[in-house]
Amino acid sequence: MSNDSGMNAEDIGTGAAAGAGGAVGAGGRLGGASSLLSRLPGRQGFGDASLVTAGEGAIDLSGGNPDTSLLPAELHREAARDYFEGAGYASTLGYVPAPGIASLRATLAEREGVDLERIIVTNGGAHGLALAVLGTLDPGDTIVVDDPVYPLFLRTLDLLTGVTIESVGVEADGFDVDELEAKLARGLRPKAVFTVPTFHNPSGAVLSLEKSRHLTELAEKYGFIVFADDPYQELAFPGVEVPEHTWVRDSEHVMGIHTFAKTLGPALRLGWLVVPTHLSGQYVKMRNRIEGQTSGVLQELAQRIITRPEFAQVTRAAGAAYAQKARTLTNALHRELPGQLEIIEPQGGFFLWARFREQDADFARLYDAAQDEGLVYQRGEWFGVGEPARTSGCLRLTFAAPSVTDLEEGAVRLGRAWKRVTG
Repeated sequence: MSNDSGMNAEDIGTGAAAGAGGAVGAGGRLGGASSLLSRLPGRQGFGDASLVTAGEGAIDLSGGNPDTSLLPAELHREAARDYFEGAGYASTLGYVPAPGIASLRATLAEREGVDLERIIVTNGGAHGLALAVLGTLDPGDTIVVDDPVYPLFLRTLDLLTGVTIESVGVEADGFDVDELEAKLARGLRPKAVFTVPTFHNPSGAVLSLEKSRHLTELAEKYGFIVFADDPYQELAFPGVEVPEHTWVRDSEHVMGIHTFAKTLGPALRLGWLVVPTHLSGQYVKMRNRIEGQTSGVLQELAQRIITRPEFAQVTRAAGAAYAQKARTLTNALHRELPGQLEIIEPQGGFFLWARFREQDADFARLYDAAQDEGLVYQRGEWFGVGEPARTSGCLRLTFAAPSVTDLEEGAVRLGRAWKRVTG
């Protein structure tokens, strides 16, 4: 999912607001609040600002922000001039269709290889996931998620009560479809399966074509929907061949959830959802009851940017720059923590996933010691949802937004923290 900013203010102050804002009524419900509003938990672990104690000068390797210097700012400016100075500008300032403006939807439909009616433009990837969850799951349903999982997707599930979460591991070639098949054979009947197929967050794995086809076959056989959350697919490193998954195109049991956050910038809040054809009208009805539309102005700008040939050049250049940063961080970690880490070398995307070989260390203490040294990262345990062994002693570090200097220094600080904890 695309809203992965690490430390932010989304849930900061939840407890204080509850304490100062109103009494708790029967059943633990806040006075004047719905059961949904009352039961939404604050962040725990991943993104929980209350756990962050590092002060000024700290290096933050925790978030999923792009390097803004690698975004197509000049294309933004050119698109804005073309749009705002165009003769027809004023005529586009009214309400726009709920599924999105026709030109952008047509471009996205061509990119995805699907019919136009399957495309719904969204307010970013998180909005797309929320629509997918609300349009697929009911209280009491079961969803299977990859483990480690992107934790903010689990928070999307807080919109519903009584959803059961099952987990399946992630291997070097992505979601463990064989493990899922074994669970299905034992009677598991999920309504949906969630995975990040390309440069998986957090592990960096890329789902193989064989697995995507197998997973699609299982979805069609057992009647579940696959949520394919794919924000990083355009950010491959040079020389890396990303499998050309056609599962969204080939099967209406696969929903694609996408965002422009990593390639155009998170501030635009633009993404798109590929829904089953027979449900597209119902999805439009649902979003009309929530927020109605995505900004037509931003859609017009995005359409002008992504149809320029220079856009693909910018994303390739960004992939090359991220590759250099990933190498810098990987090499620095090997240098500062020789022999201590098993590192999955990134092939694209924003993240490096590593596991300490010494599993008896106090990793909660290490996290605190790193902050004392001026380093913030994400503990692997915060991505776990099933077997603890899958995430024990792991950590996720971003190499995307930080400078090369900060990546080098971040590894130094982690090395110092490790020595403090292990003595």
